Amino acid sequence: FFLLGLELLSSSAKVLGGCTAGTLFGSATNPIAALMIGILATVLVQSSSTTTSIVVTLVPDAITVQTGIYIIMGANIGTSVTNTIVAMGQL
Repeated sequence: FFLLGLELLSSSAKVLGGCTAGTLFGSATNPIAALMIGILATVLVQSSSTTTSIVVTLVPDAITVQTGIYIIMGANIGTSVTNTIVAMGQL
């Protein structure tokens, strides 16, 4: 069910976003901007696996491989940010 859910999520993101998603991710030619997009997406979704899966499905159509690499790096950093927020909530 997980893979089916990711497929539906990525398909709906392509349909709903259309050209908007392509321009949003495609305009992030700056590596720092792509890294921040990955961090923000992972903090919002709270799953780096979901963010990575969506980015991998967008690579051939909407974004370049280089931009995808930086977004996935940001997704990995975003996981640490989410854990830090949860840990600070326990104080």
